Parts: sequence; C-alpha cells; structure tokens
Amino acid sequence: MSTANRTKLAVFALLTVGAASAGTALPAVLALAAVTALIPVADALDRKAAARPARRPAPEREPV
Repeated sequence: MSTANRTKLAVFALLTVGAASAGTALPAVLALAAVTALIPVADALDRKAAARPARRPAPEREPV
C-alpha cells in the first residue's frame, strides 16, 4: 500500500474512532467506517497488473 493511502487510512480510522467516542450519530460513524474500509480496496484496484512480456513470433524456418 502506498504511503499516501496509508496516511488516508490512518486519518479516516482516527476520525471514525473520534466520531464514535464523541457520540456522533450511528449512521455517520458507519459511513466513516465504510469509507475507511474502502481505502485498501481502492488501493488494490488502482495498482496495475504487472505487464506480461511481449510474445515474440516463432522464428521462421527455412525449407529443408
């Protein structure tokens, strides 16, 4: 996971815990928790799959 996404995850996790401890309404806390849970999913989707090596054409054979 990238450093930027780790930072976002930490910030949203702290916001969620802070909102829950401050007595914020349950739907707001659940919304923050859902956004927090989606950060690793977005990071995984953002990463590009490793490029496959290009296939070389088979060498042409000379007639025997």
